Amino acid sequence: MSDSKAPAETPAGATQATSSSAAAGPSTATTSKPAEAAKQLAKESANDKKSAKELKAARRAAKVAERGPEAASTPHKGPPAAGAAQRGGAADRSQQSSRDNAQGGRRPGSSSANNAGGNARIAGGSSGASGAAIASASAAAGATGAAVASTGGARKGAHDAEVAAKAIPQHPSVALFGNVSSGKPHNAHIAALVSASFRSNIHPSILRLSSQLAQYKLMGADTRAIALLRAMADVIRDYTTPRGEMLNRDLLKTVSVQVGHLVDARALGTSQGVAVRYLKYEISVVSADLTEDEAKEHLLERIDHFVRDRIVYASKIIRTQAGNKIKDGDVVMTFARSSVVEGTLLAAWQRGVRFEVIVVDTRPLLEGKALLSVLLAAGIPCTYGLISSLSSLMPRADILLLGTSALLANGALYSRAGTATCAMMAKEKGIPVIVCCETYKFSERVQLDSFVQNEAGNPRDLLLPSSEEAFDAEEDSEKERKGGLIDVKEWETSPNLAVVNLLYDVTPPRFISAVASEVGLSGPESVGVILRDYKSVLYGV
Repeated sequence: MSDSKAPAETPAGATQATSSSAAAGPSTATTSKPAEAAKQLAKESANDKKSAKELKAARRAAKVAERGPEAASTPHKGPPAAGAAQRGGAADRSQQSSRDNAQGGRRPGSSSANNAGGNARIAGGSSGASGAAIASASAAAGATGAAVASTGGARKGAHDAEVAAKAIPQHPSVALFGNVSSGKPHNAHIAALVSASFRSNIHPSILRLSSQLAQYKLMGADTRAIALLRAMADVIRDYTTPRGEMLNRDLLKTVSVQVGHLVDARALGTSQGVAVRYLKYEISVVSADLTEDEAKEHLLERIDHFVRDRIVYASKIIRTQAGNKIKDGDVVMTFARSSVVEGTLLAAWQRGVRFEVIVVDTRPLLEGKALLSVLLAAGIPCTYGLISSLSSLMPRADILLLGTSALLANGALYSRAGTATCAMMAKEKGIPVIVCCETYKFSERVQLDSFVQNEAGNPRDLLLPSSEEAFDAEEDSEKERKGGLIDVKEWETSPNLAVVNLLYDVTPPRFISAVASEVGLSGPESVGVILRDYKSVLYGV
């Protein structure tokens, strides 16, 4: 009888042992194996210094591995430890629970551990075996999910890179113009404006001015210089000296920050650079004996003085100097638009001189159209043509009046692209070339060509709109008038096609007959002497 009972007790013991192992086995296997597999994958990713996307993929794989046992054990009524952790919504909590169960201890108050222990006491050997099988399957599924997630992340990263490459075409030949400053794309400029407005360190007037400069709503050296000084006047009015700081030192830092934001929108021209240096000089020499209100009032008066004397009054003197060269019956040619040349033509017409004007223009800015509308409103007979028709229009001209963005120290003109072509052809035809330029535009810089320093506009302005875009009839005709010959789609899909939109060129001094400034008519070789004298008066050196 004892021999017959022994075999009966042995299966019971085995069954009890199996039940005990199953009690701890399903909970541990269901919870720890997938979590440990995912944790091991995360550790390997960290050791290999993989990217953040792969780490995210490993975490997603852990969650997939935790959800697997719950979904797979539903028909077998397996232990809900992983399900409880997944319902808790924290993968790290599930990993900590699996570590506690593997070590034989449970955290007090851990619902997943208590549920696992209670279900382990109830579970039978068959459910323990099925739970172990489910855990193994879920671990394999977790590893597969990690691989799929990593592959999906890699594919997504490659797709994002491909989309970015298509959105911003890379043209190798543009690298030749690395010293040419170019403005930010529209989206980047909007992001910079939003960031600056949130930082609250950029004045609203500066934000508005930077937007106008980036969109080319303010054109012309005089207009841009006056707008900058007016915006800086608003900055000074609203400025308050911090406690423990001196006005001239702290205000210089504030002005530098505002100017830096403007430079990000568009490169400063020579006129704006001179205006900024003048303002910084006046701030640096403010007397310490003045109160804050008196110092601010003094600086505002100096700004008004610069605008009145160096821009407004100087333009009036130039109108007289250059206007005296226009005779009755002359045909005056001009290129693009210059505020000084425009004032000269209007002043001569108001004095009773009758003449005709030829306005030569160029794409994509078409500044000459604005000048043409002003002259026609004054009753002056005009002829309008693009620079491609210059060879046909030049023989009709008697004098060529040009404006400029800067007059360099060697007497060369740094002006709108196309000015050099007009000056060279006029010189070839024996037509005098007179440049209207205030002395504050005189620069100490020397350039022999337009590649030493230049500014590039948006290349899309030279292209035709894409054929896939839908326009109304009026918008379509307007686009065709402003567009070029190459389609945008063709440019974007051709990596070897480069489009460069240079805004300025350099005219050698040998093609210039005279320079009309507030000091009178002079040759281009006298720029250095005039610049030295006016710099000593302006900056006290």
